[in-house]
Amino acid sequence: AGKGELEGIHTLVGDQGNAAVLDSWIEKSGGNFDVIIDDGGHQNCQIWQSFLKLWPTVKSGGLYFIEDMQVARRRHFRKVHTETCDENLIVPDKLKEFFDELIYNRKSDIEFMFCQSEACVLGKR
Repeated sequence: AGKGELEGIHTLVGDQGNAAVLDSWIEKSGGNFDVIIDDGGHQNCQIWQSFLKLWPTVKSGGLYFIEDMQVARRRHFRKVHTETCDENLIVPDKLKEFFDELIYNRKSDIEFMFCQSEACVLGKR
């Protein structure tokens, strides 16, 4: 590992609102992630675009962390739009939909969801 890097830890940096960048991360890393920590842009659409692209690449038993959700309802953090998201999408509301699937239908690939102030972690079934 180089200076400031840990063995087995790979950091990917780029515009998470850009599907091509996310695709390049998957291609470059080979996907099959143990852990993803989304500590990138605070815009709902950036967070959601990343989740939709990257969650399928998380291994069974893996974890996906989403940070900075405390600003989700503020209009300033709903300016970025993507193909899969407009200014009306609020990430915590979408996660509540997944939570309902997890509790009532058990048809989800989410094993668990733990949320606290500002962040959630999802475990992959």
